[in-house]
Amino acid sequence: MMEAIRRFFTASPKPAGSSTGFVLPSGIALASAPLLTEAEGALYNLIQMAVQDRYLVFAHVPLWSFVSVEAMGKARSTLLNHMALKQVDFVLVHPGSRQVDQVVQIEDTSSGPHQTERRRVIESVLDAAGIRLVTVRATKSYTIPDLTALLGLSTDE
Repeated sequence: MMEAIRRFFTASPKPAGSSTGFVLPSGIALASAPLLTEAEGALYNLIQMAVQDRYLVFAHVPLWSFVSVEAMGKARSTLLNHMALKQVDFVLVHPGSRQVDQVVQIEDTSSGPHQTERRRVIESVLDAAGIRLVTVRATKSYTIPDLTALLGLSTDE
């Protein structure tokens, strides 16, 4: 064991150009893109002001990253497949426990079968995990007191 550790730390680095890792194919250009739309950014700022220092606020969080799935075999993989690629709009994380206490979703106005299934999976998983879900309307203008009340936070908490 000690010999393996010694070899790891004394191994010479690979020469430049000899990497066997991922190489970006030619003809592809990448650029930074905004994480949030303007409306999402405005809502994020309002949520941040409403929760003050009671919660950390994160945006576009994958569902599987904050829900622990306690199951074996096919049941676990089936549930994880349903959760895959589904993300929530905002999570409110308690800074001490680092647990997600609430999820804030922007109401989805599209009613296609994929959106309905996505919403149903998210609601079911959050309910089973005991995580509160708050839905806000994209078309409504919220004030900080509105959001504080909607999130169930009193002003003196």
